[in-house]
Amino acid sequence: MPMLTHERFETGLEYEEYRKIVEKHEGLWDGVYDNLELPEDAVLRAKELPGRRLVAVLTEDWCGDAASLVPILAKLAAAAPEKIELRVFDRDENLDIMDRYLTHGGRSIPVAIVFDEDMHQLGWWGPRPAPAQALFREKLRALRAGQLTDKREEVNKPVLRWYREDRGRHTLDEILMVLERGGELRT
Repeated sequence: MPMLTHERFETGLEYEEYRKIVEKHEGLWDGVYDNLELPEDAVLRAKELPGRRLVAVLTEDWCGDAASLVPILAKLAAAAPEKIELRVFDRDENLDIMDRYLTHGGRSIPVAIVFDEDMHQLGWWGPRPAPAQALFREKLRALRAGQLTDKREEVNKPVLRWYREDRGRHTLDEILMVLERGGELRT
């Protein structure tokens, strides 16, 4: 039995609905979405997808990575609604799904799972674009080695700064590769 059926997919929230219940990082969720200018080539790639895609996103509102990345996925879906339907699921309420998409054994979010119209999984992406994940892992190794002392200041903030400077470019490119060709782009 597939873990995500059409019926279960439909229980996920549309991004606008999810955004209304976000309690943490509200400014970041809104700022990323409102300030993101989608490159024309990204919109064109989305509109030229070989078929309709259903995208299930596992997230939580408290996650800074999710607040920095999920709005990018949502804006892409909004630019090509005839090709991409995005639904948002709380990770902690859907552990049966989450536990199939672990990153290095952990429940890292966000995770975007891509299906065709018949709910055949085409691929998945997450939890960060590759360069951001490399930076995060480098900083985390330094923290564990005692070279850094404050996870929030010395690990998380540099990653959030990277997101701001990247302006969604890597996220868009990576998620579009999964939407177009399937496969896994997990970091």
